[in-house]
Amino acid sequence: MDTMSRKPGFLLNCWIAVGLGFWNLIFKGFNRVEILGKENRPLKTDRSVLLLSNHISAIDPFLIVITSLPYFSPVFWHAPAKEELFDYPVVRNILASWGAFPVRRGKRDHEAMNQMAKMLQDGVILLFPEGTRSKDGSLLKGRPGVGKIIWEARPDKIIPVVVEGTNRVLPRGKIIPRPGKKTRIYYGKPIDLSPYYQKEPVIEVTQQMVDEVMDAFQKMQKEMNFKF
Repeated sequence: MDTMSRKPGFLLNCWIAVGLGFWNLIFKGFNRVEILGKENRPLKTDRSVLLLSNHISAIDPFLIVITSLPYFSPVFWHAPAKEELFDYPVVRNILASWGAFPVRRGKRDHEAMNQMAKMLQDGVILLFPEGTRSKDGSLLKGRPGVGKIIWEARPDKIIPVVVEGTNRVLPRGKIIPRPGKKTRIYYGKPIDLSPYYQKEPVIEVTQQMVDEVMDAFQKMQKEMNFKF
């Protein structure tokens, strides 16, 4: 049965709650979190929602999830993870149970893009338009493939998100999160990209779409006085 026609079951939600509890302990027990723009977060029953975020640490997805994913959600949430992580059976099973799916980095993974467009019809997906982590916190150029996914899926909501401080909790090259740090996360107002849906999804158009998202990130970073 297609996951888009089902709700997460009780046992799956219990398992996801374990993960949420662990990362809540990391971010809110051993560190501090400030949430800006709470009113812009997806509602518990919202479907067809795309969360787009800047990317500065490997644990960015977990900060976003613990501050927006409700316990026992009636909606499936998904996020991509690098293909190499799925080479290890235990890691693969854990990631898949938490809604992650593999993507090939540095390549246009058409199969994954089509999968994301289908998931967005009835679920929530988190993506990083830059495609990789920024080494110094500055925004990288957004990738047109994300614009193509948006054009294909036409989600009901596109919510920009900016994270700050996750790189201090887990710096690049480290595997153990550090305590005593502060992170901030800013949920912006939904972006309307519907005018582009009347155009052909050539690369120039899909690049313009993702450029609007990156512009929103930049404005949000200025508003929050973003510090890497």
